[in-house]
This record gives sequence, C-alpha cells and structure tokens, in this order.
Amino acid sequence: MNRRALKTLLRSGRFLCFDARAVYLNLKEAHGDEGFPRDKLFDLSTLNLGIFFKEVTLDDEGDEVLVSTRVYFPYNDSEVDQGGESTLADPDRIVRVLAKRGAIKADESLSTHDQRVLDILTKVPTFDPFLLLSQRRELEVERSISPNYFDITEADWMLIRRPVLEKIGTLVAKANAGDGLDVYQEYVGDRHNEKDDHQRIMTGAVVDAIWQGEETPGSRSLIRSFRLNESQTKQFLFAWKGINYYEFQYERHKPLFYEFFEWLGSERSLPRDREAMTESAMDRFIFRRNRAKALIRSTHSTVIRIIQNYNQAFDQLIQNDDPRPFQAFLRDAPKNFLTVGLAIGILAHTANAWDNTASNKRKPMRSVDLEPFYDFIIAINGQDFQFS
Repeated sequence: MNRRALKTLLRSGRFLCFDARAVYLNLKEAHGDEGFPRDKLFDLSTLNLGIFFKEVTLDDEGDEVLVSTRVYFPYNDSEVDQGGESTLADPDRIVRVLAKRGAIKADESLSTHDQRVLDILTKVPTFDPFLLLSQRRELEVERSISPNYFDITEADWMLIRRPVLEKIGTLVAKANAGDGLDVYQEYVGDRHNEKDDHQRIMTGAVVDAIWQGEETPGSRSLIRSFRLNESQTKQFLFAWKGINYYEFQYERHKPLFYEFFEWLGSERSLPRDREAMTESAMDRFIFRRNRAKALIRSTHSTVIRIIQNYNQAFDQLIQNDDPRPFQAFLRDAPKNFLTVGLAIGILAHTANAWDNTASNKRKPMRSVDLEPFYDFIIAINGQDFQFS
C-alpha cells in the first residue's frame, strides 16, 4: 500500500486501522507538564506510537479469508506517510523491530499488560470502538486505560447494545430448561416432557454472561445443548455477539453503501476528462474500475450471505423449533465473525473514502482523483499492508 493509500485508510474510519499514536499524542498534549499519561494503552511508550492494521489475504485455494494484525511505526510521528517500519503484531517480532530502532534492549520483553493488549488487538476482526469497549474488562486486568481509546458515546453504546441483547434475549426466552433437559433433543423432537416446558435453561444473569462473553454453567449448558464443544464456549459466544454487532453496523451504513454502489455503476464513476486521455490510459483506467467493481461486488455478497444465513438459522430455531441450522451457525460462527467483520470494514472504509473524495457526487471526477481511489479499493480488498 502506498503512502497516499495509507492516508486514505487513516481518514476513512477505524475498522481495519487503529491509530493508537494519534490518541496517545492527544493524551500527552492534554497532560502538558504532568509527564506521560498513566492511562496510555501500552506500558512501553514506543508501542503507543504504533498504527495497527488488519492485513487481509486469502488462502492458497482462495476460498478462506486469512487475517493478521500488523503494526506500523512511522519514522516521523507527525507525518506518518514519510516512511516507517511494519511488522506482525506479536511480541517477539515487535521487540526485534523496537530493538533495531534503539527503543528497547534486544533482551527485553513486553509487560504482561502489553502482551494482553496485543493479544486482544489481534483477536478482534476489526478495531471498532464498540468491539474494543466490549473487551475492556480483559484489557484492564492490570490497570485502567483512557476512555479516549474506545471513542464511543454512551448513546451509541446503548444504541448498538440494544439490538444485540434483544436477539440474545429472544433465544434465552425460547430455550427451555430443566434438570438435564437437552435443548437440541427437545427441539428436534426426540423426547418431550411437558412439565419442563416452563423451565428455562438460562436466567437474566446468563444473558449478561453471554453479553460479557463469560464462561458460566448456564452459557456452557447452552453451547453443550447444541452439541458443540463447551470448552470453546467463550469463542462461540463472542463470535455470535460479534455477528449480531456487524449486522447492526451493516444496517447503519447501508444508505451510504447503496449510494456508493449506485455511483460505482453509473457513468459518474468514469473520469470527466476521459476525452483527453489516450486510449492506453483509458484502457488502464477501465481495468482498474472493473477490478474495483468486481471486488466490491464480491465483498458485499459475502456480507449478505453470512447475515442471511444467520437470520434464517435464527428464524428456524425461534419460529419452527428446529435447532439444527442454528447449531451449524454457531459451529461456524468464529470463522464467519472474522469474515463478515473484515468485509464490512472494507466496505465502510471504501464508502467513507468515496464520501470524502467525491465532494460533489453528482459530477464526475478527474482521472487524477479517481485512479488513486480505485487503487485504494483494490489494495484494501486483499493486498498486504506493506508501506512503500
């Protein structure tokens, strides 16, 4: 990814890009002469100057999304596009890069807190403030972190939380309990006991446990009742909650997405100066545009497929008492959580970048403005985040 694309990514949201450096510098400025902020994200000050990215690739067969987390250390903290060094965001690699820069000694190791933060930043598919805030309890095991890193208002938090909890609550209300009652067998119809009909497998406390991603007897029982490995309860619940969240984010961004899609399919997405372009230059432009359109179409269809499959499985469980599709959904939830999060992140960055670039969406833009935008779409849809 070139330096212009890096700036576009930073300006177009916080889905696949988390500028910890900017938050840290603002905290330092706010503290003034009081010294370094104690509630910074990392103990190691140099780590706070990193910019984190999700690197999206496909496996060798091209049918599974792979993601890794990288951190980029700019040479100039004020001008991030003047070059820097990037590495995978695992402690050993980061120590080697920072030792090379003289920031730490080669035999030093990161604190337990810093390793925990890196682990969480690596685990989440995107850096949405909501997802990081939902992990705040884990992030703050050793010490507190400034709320500036989460960057979400209480109103937005409640707005996002409500539809997620509604769906969780619907399933809790549907799930019947009893001593040893097996939800899967009960719904499939292998056995039925009317006296158990009014007993619940979970209470309101277990709903909270699901929301927090906690492993409790009730949440483990839910996973076990779907014939899934209860030792992976936290992974299943976190992924389920995450897919609910991304469904909400898709609906929230849908107007902008569809406005962008309409523009992309119209003649307004062609350069207004195309009559002055040479034939070969126009051919290269059309190739970029067609490639970008195909990538966006594929990304959007991925989002729709996962969300539709989830809702169909949920409806089959709630309306038709058939748990089997939802069992399959839960089994694949960790993989689909990653995939749908990345896909929506890509769409959001792309649509936001277009919204920032196309100042007047009713008029075509010049080729000098459009070409870098299409290059950005192509880069963000699967190219490595290597900075040149």
